Amino acid sequence: MDLKNKKPIEMANCAKHIKEDENLLALPQAIAQIIELTGKEEVGIEKLSEIISSDAALTGRLLKIANSPFYGLTGRVGGVHQATMVLGMTTVKCLALSAAIFDPSMMSSQTGIDIENFYGNIIAVAATCRKLAIACHYPSPEEAFTCGLLYDVGTLYFIHHYPELFGSVLQKVEKNGNIIDEEKIAFGISHPEVGRLIAEKWRLPEDIISAIANHYSCGNSDSKLLDDIVRLAVSLNRDVVAPSDQYIEDKITKIGIITERLGLDVKILDKISSSIVKETLEFADLIDINIGNIETILTRANQEVFKTYMSIQKLFKQRQELTGRILHEERERGLLEAKQVAVSTLAHYINNASMQISGQSQIIRMFLKRKSPEEIVAGLPNVLNNIDEGIRKTVAVLEEISELNMLDDIEYFDRSKILNIDKRIKTRLDKLEKDTHGIILPKEAEAIRDK
Repeated sequence: MDLKNKKPIEMANCAKHIKEDENLLALPQAIAQIIELTGKEEVGIEKLSEIISSDAALTGRLLKIANSPFYGLTGRVGGVHQATMVLGMTTVKCLALSAAIFDPSMMSSQTGIDIENFYGNIIAVAATCRKLAIACHYPSPEEAFTCGLLYDVGTLYFIHHYPELFGSVLQKVEKNGNIIDEEKIAFGISHPEVGRLIAEKWRLPEDIISAIANHYSCGNSDSKLLDDIVRLAVSLNRDVVAPSDQYIEDKITKIGIITERLGLDVKILDKISSSIVKETLEFADLIDINIGNIETILTRANQEVFKTYMSIQKLFKQRQELTGRILHEERERGLLEAKQVAVSTLAHYINNASMQISGQSQIIRMFLKRKSPEEIVAGLPNVLNNIDEGIRKTVAVLEEISELNMLDDIEYFDRSKILNIDKRIKTRLDKLEKDTHGIILPKEAEAIRDK
């Protein structure tokens, strides 16, 4: 790579490096031996257990995970041999490989990526994969979970080998949008494609290779079940590597299509999402990965709420401008389309915001059991109340929007057929504020509401 002249890296060069590197991502010796061993046709559990047992850290992590609630085993797993027999060689291999993902030495500050946020997102995606697998009756939820832990290995490759160039890619994505396009311009290859090459080199099963390679796309009617599970899990969690509000509607559309294809509904997604943050913290604690303390988590929660309201305001303005152009030609048809688009877009987005806030509330309640009474009294219960109030307000806005399709006698904006949605939501928020004695929103959300 020519960093001085910033020439794009040819796809062939990346692929060649991945195929020829004998110790890709600087894997520990034990994990490298596991990859070599499981690539052979006949593999004995005894030999695999012997290799794992030679690495104390890997052994400890594997046994902690095997005995965790994530796998729901009925009896306690006392040794590596037993864990391999119970979990299966594929799961053990993937869990061992995940040790490379959660290695701080892989992360470079040159990219500007928050390591705690990055790790937290990976664990959240994995936990969501497991929940979705159970809901979809996928035969191996543990395989879906470990696949979730490895889904973003292509991004890790860019971070580890080309931190400066990848950092510049992320800066462009922040301004221009699509990370896949920017990666191909810089590297000649995207992170899902890199993930596929690495998964093939690691000799992972074809289903897992496919899910890693296709996690960013929308897929089609004949998509593999594991592909769709991972796709939906990624879409339901915020992209912390290259977040962009430019593709909110694309993300909502993708969630809707995949959810329908899997035969799920909003209630199931609500139930799954509301438990993910709690499970993410528990698993991070289980494998001794730092994804942030309670103060950091609360800050992220508040930022997400603020971004949600900002995005809603932006969507309202875009919809009113679009509807105005439509109504110039077809007024009656424009009214119907305006209502349907507003309801569909905002219902999905606000519901997602509600689930995020609810998840944060669960985290805090979990910490109430761990902190001392003095620390709790210091202000945590008040924060809990504020977050719960935020949930009720978001749901109230969702109800108001949902009712628009059933209203015939409604007030229009400037004598046109454009719905004055801003005014209707402001009225509902004012009523909620009065009913709850003013303990409602953070200052940022109040400022947005008053505009």
